[in-house]
Amino acid sequence: MTSFLKRHILFPEKFGLTPYFWLLFMVPIILSLFPISTTYDYFLLALILLFLKAYRDAYTITALFPLNILTQLLIAIVLGITKQNGYLFIFTAWEIGSIPLAKNTYNKYLIGYYLACSISFIGSTLLQNFSSITEWAELILPLAFAIGSPLAARSMWSSFRKSEQLRRNNQRLEAIIKQSERDRIARDLHDTVGQTFSIITLKTELAQKLLKKEPILAEKELSEIAQLSRSSLNSVRSIVNNLHEKNLAQTMIEEENNLKLANITVQSTNETLSNSWPINIQHIFSSVITESVTNMIRHSHAQLATFTFKESSTTYFLEIKDNGIGIQTIRSGAFGLTSMEQRMIEAGGSLSISTSAGTILTFTLPKEVTL
Repeated sequence: MTSFLKRHILFPEKFGLTPYFWLLFMVPIILSLFPISTTYDYFLLALILLFLKAYRDAYTITALFPLNILTQLLIAIVLGITKQNGYLFIFTAWEIGSIPLAKNTYNKYLIGYYLACSISFIGSTLLQNFSSITEWAELILPLAFAIGSPLAARSMWSSFRKSEQLRRNNQRLEAIIKQSERDRIARDLHDTVGQTFSIITLKTELAQKLLKKEPILAEKELSEIAQLSRSSLNSVRSIVNNLHEKNLAQTMIEEENNLKLANITVQSTNETLSNSWPINIQHIFSSVITESVTNMIRHSHAQLATFTFKESSTTYFLEIKDNGIGIQTIRSGAFGLTSMEQRMIEAGGSLSISTSAGTILTFTLPKEVTL
């Protein structure tokens, strides 16, 4: 039963509730046929049921897709001419605009759709004797909706698909970043710890052989083993410390998600420029971005956050701007701003604050940072 419903009745899940919403407008169309008293009325009702089936099936692109669209248009023409009811065209219009068709294919269906609308309109005006403005309005109003609907649907769903594509790209980028980090860790371990352990193993075997025959040489080997172990330990500590250093791409993905949860739109300029900045520079800017976003979410009441990345021959720049209420007063001991400013000073950089329109934080770091 569930399989039958999914194949023949329910609309594909990826379109959400939109197709069901349009079905609400089918109710007055069906009610306009009642009371059903003639064979012709039953014929029109059968046509509407056939229209609904073709409408549902056309949301799945198969070999029958052109036939389903043609069926809808022919039935819409019949009801448009005989009942002066052109609203059926709007169903097909939103369907054509919502289906992911190639541009050339979409244009062909659009031409056929407008041709069907024209036939319905001309047929209605020729067969009916309109005597009042109201009757003309009842014909022209649905026609106006029918003309604009496929273009509006195409625009809306194009915007939706771009948003979905951007979301998927962000997820892919996040996965790539994580994989790059794993590859870097593996490379560091192989190049440092792995090589050191190989040398320690060889020296240990040599020391075992020399222990009885050449104790002085064995002691020397053991001393070198101890030195290599200390060096390896320092390398491991360095790798672990590097794990805590986020690059800017990681940070921007995480903080953009946080801002979206707070209904703050994010824009960034020249973000790709920062990908080539040294990791220590990225780590410092990452920490102030995280702190700035936290403050923005808590206090700014902003709707838009803008991140701008720049560099000169001597300096790296990061500007974080929001369109919120600005910083009314900087409280004594305000840890967020104080810690960010202190972090920049320790790295030889600076932080400037402007509150003329929202809040603008400008961070600078010299290209030669001493940490």
